[in-house]
Amino acid sequence: MKIKFLVLLLAGATSLAACKKDKDAPAPNPGDTQLPIGTYKLVQSINYDSTGKADTLKFPLSDLSLSFDQAKQTANIAGKPESIQITGGYNVKANNVLTDAVFTTPGIAPPTANDAVVLNLLKTGDSYEAKGATVTIKAKDKGFLVFSAQK
Repeated sequence: MKIKFLVLLLAGATSLAACKKDKDAPAPNPGDTQLPIGTYKLVQSINYDSTGKADTLKFPLSDLSLSFDQAKQTANIAGKPESIQITGGYNVKANNVLTDAVFTTPGIAPPTANDAVVLNLLKTGDSYEAKGATVTIKAKDKGFLVFSAQK
């Protein structure tokens, strides 16, 4: 009987200590969003014209990449969709919101029509969605860019 009582007392004390430990743990910061890991390559863009018609472009030779920095809470872009180098990125906020878009190009040669579409979608990007091995940057009502995980 004494042993059962001691076991119950020990179990109760352990439960109480665990509850106190959880209570003392700091609350997670809502600004600390868990970002996708790895590097993603641009594979496709969907651009909507003024009538709402979608134009889909494929980028099989693109080296434009997207990566996320967990510590700085940023999304970074670098590379060429086709012929011009694009660098820049966003700050990432809660709920996958992208803010403060800053992108640069060298300005040496004019961009191709497809490069211009990608640059416009990047500059107007306002959120992202990560599903499996893809990350999609959504550009308000203008379209979106699809990036696929690199191996």
